[in-house]
Amino acid sequence: MESIVAGVHEVSGYSRSFIIDGDDGVTLVDTGLPKRDGAIVNVLASIGRSLEDVRAIAITHAHVDHFGTAAVLKQKTDAPLFSSAVDAAAIRGDEATPHPLFLDRLPFLKPVFRLMPGADPVEVDHMVGEGADDALPEGLSVIDTPGHTPGHVSFLLDRAGGVLFVGDAAVATKRGEIKRGFMNRSTPTFDASLRQIAEVEFDVAMFGHSSPLKSSAVGAFRRFVETSL
Repeated sequence: MESIVAGVHEVSGYSRSFIIDGDDGVTLVDTGLPKRDGAIVNVLASIGRSLEDVRAIAITHAHVDHFGTAAVLKQKTDAPLFSSAVDAAAIRGDEATPHPLFLDRLPFLKPVFRLMPGADPVEVDHMVGEGADDALPEGLSVIDTPGHTPGHVSFLLDRAGGVLFVGDAAVATKRGEIKRGFMNRSTPTFDASLRQIAEVEFDVAMFGHSSPLKSSAVGAFRRFVETSL
């Protein structure tokens, strides 16, 4: 566990989850692969919290490594679950999980992707998007960032100059540079999302598959947009 800024904690793993500690309780951003509830409980305990304190579960997108434990956590906490309307169908189990964009370059791997363990379906209580996020806990808002999945969203926390939970809309290198990441590819939709992120004001960025940028994060996104798009 690492505390990135005051009250924002990372749960490490193949795909990172995040805990936002606030006056009214705890918000989880993404839940990792299936059976990751124990890791989340351990981090909660380390900050003096428990599952009883969880008030909301926010999902960036409908891939198993980001909502894999959502059903278990929702059952244990009775917390409402938030996602975009577009990705909600896959999270509920009504549609197949969208494949990562890199498989469009390697179509022979698509059958292998379909053999990966799936997540238990779970009901989405609130479908959110830009301008439709009033039900989220105070201080959180939504940035629509489709591309990695059709309904991918990022969550912006109004704290410490702005903390953006990027999901898989990008990754950061060890040198602090922004990249699309291996799982993504350049498409008009995906690149428009990166431009959208670069227009938002935030200081810290949290990623699903890379270490956070703890300061001047929006500057890294703006440099990427200026030099690569």
